[in-house]
Amino acid sequence: MKRNYFIYTFALSLLFLSACRLKDAQVTPVGKPLEYAGPTRKIRELLDSTNLTVFKAIWKKANMDSVILEGGWQAYTLLAPTDEGFAKAGITLDKVNNMPVAQLDTLLFYHTLETWVSGDGLKNLIGNNSMRTLLKRSDLPGFYANDPYIYYHYLGYHGGKLMVNGQPYTLKALEATNGTIYVLDAVLNKPEQDMIDYLKSKPEFSYLLEAFRISDSIYQATWKTPMVTRLLMNTPENKSFTLFAPTNHAFQQAGFNTVDDLRQRALSYPVDYSYYDDHMFYVSPTTSLDSVLSANHLDFNSAMRVNVPLVLFSNDLTDNSLLPGFMIRAGSQMHEPPQYIRLSFANTGGSIMVKQLNSALPARKLVTTDLLFRNGVIHVIDDGLLMP
Repeated sequence: MKRNYFIYTFALSLLFLSACRLKDAQVTPVGKPLEYAGPTRKIRELLDSTNLTVFKAIWKKANMDSVILEGGWQAYTLLAPTDEGFAKAGITLDKVNNMPVAQLDTLLFYHTLETWVSGDGLKNLIGNNSMRTLLKRSDLPGFYANDPYIYYHYLGYHGGKLMVNGQPYTLKALEATNGTIYVLDAVLNKPEQDMIDYLKSKPEFSYLLEAFRISDSIYQATWKTPMVTRLLMNTPENKSFTLFAPTNHAFQQAGFNTVDDLRQRALSYPVDYSYYDDHMFYVSPTTSLDSVLSANHLDFNSAMRVNVPLVLFSNDLTDNSLLPGFMIRAGSQMHEPPQYIRLSFANTGGSIMVKQLNSALPARKLVTTDLLFRNGVIHVIDDGLLMP
């Protein structure tokens, strides 16, 4: 009994001493507490407070609240055109009331991103951030309901502007506690073509398509796999990539004056057998014609597939100094070797210049940039080829 009394008394003493020490350690606050100055409303409440009348009408008619809830998106990003932006695209409140819900879904889903990047976060980006939209399609060749095609947007910050797919917009970011609304002055149009559709529709790219066709035919005849033509098509096997597309004039500037010159180059030497190099990497030799053009498609082909999107817009090329020599894939023994971006970029007098690394040839000017397609982006070269 005495022992229990002692233990009880000792415990009370420790508690008393501990309380004294805690009291002694407390410091009287100095000055006024800092007030929270950040967002206070969720993105849905924030949207309600805006004057984005047409966007909100589409949201309501598309029952977007239910879509967000069912999708489980706790945080997301909206690219919301103003009423004036919708008007420029021919979309008014009256038209919204008469548009099919499926059409409104497509429009709204393409302007909704399933992840969140704030305005401050955007300003800290180097180049672009690839972001999945809610818009998916399973009716394209090779895609299915359980493996649909997904549309992306590429957001960045350049020259004080919001960049969306390489195009500049005034940066107006409305911040919420669970997302950001970027107010745009135009409606974004989703890509409707694959690269190959566009190139076939433009006579100035007939040399490029013929060069790819000739090279691929040699690969097929020799049981090789690096087929570039398939890379230009939107398929589940390949993610989106970047193509630096030379025009017919660019080929002519490099000495290929006729299609027959392309054939002669392709037959300069036979395609040898695949082999393992000294580092035990599996090497698929290229045709003599494809070796000239491989840097234009970042060395991607049927053997070196695009596993993750590698879409480079103009602000990527000028702002990201790490791109030249960047390792696209590490490679592994008994498989393909490491793959690098073998191009360098510069902004000269407002024009983007590109050349192959370690080449004695001058840099080539990109005469057209940021042409967006379902399977990537094209930049056009008109004054020569990217050659070693």
